[in-house]
Amino acid sequence: MTLAELMVTMMILGIAMTIILSVLFSVQRSFGREADRSASNDQARLAVEELDREIRSGNFLYDPNTYPAPGGMQMVIYTQTNATTRNPGNRCVQWKITPSTDPTPDQLWRRDWSSTDPINTVSDWRVIAEDVVNNDAAKTGTGAAVPAFVLDHSQSSFGDRIINIDILVNHNPKSGKTVEIQDSVTGRNTEFGYPNTVCNTVPAG
Repeated sequence: MTLAELMVTMMILGIAMTIILSVLFSVQRSFGREADRSASNDQARLAVEELDREIRSGNFLYDPNTYPAPGGMQMVIYTQTNATTRNPGNRCVQWKITPSTDPTPDQLWRRDWSSTDPINTVSDWRVIAEDVVNNDAAKTGTGAAVPAFVLDHSQSSFGDRIINIDILVNHNPKSGKTVEIQDSVTGRNTEFGYPNTVCNTVPAG
């Protein structure tokens, strides 16, 4: 093989290697994006499933736009989910999405307590889902925070028993788009049997 033939062969091999490496890099990048999107979907699904289950058993739904804090990032309901395994069965349940400035940002938390003794019966906060970015304007894709919980006042026949849920999740903002899951959940038709102050005492924390 002459020197010229050797140089041509090396040049062809170099071009082939460049093409192969480009394809491998593209496949790896696509796999990473799909993995991030799958993780976002999983977290969003976990959040909505938990919320759906407890809201459907809710006897009284507070307006998330005003209570326990404005903005629709927190919600309190009086619910009888799993009443047979709780003592007392009916509990006040609170969810909140931690802000981007929190030491543990972009998480959906949940806790509950007895309405008759909220201070001594309140549970620890439990993480329901991670990477929930409703409270982080830089990650929502809209340039502003997006309320996660909204009490629907438009259908008076339902008596303010519908909660509109809008959960935004982004596992890795650098490689994937924000995943959005919306749901509309109706609580039990028993709110008139419960005082609208039943969960008015929210424990600190």
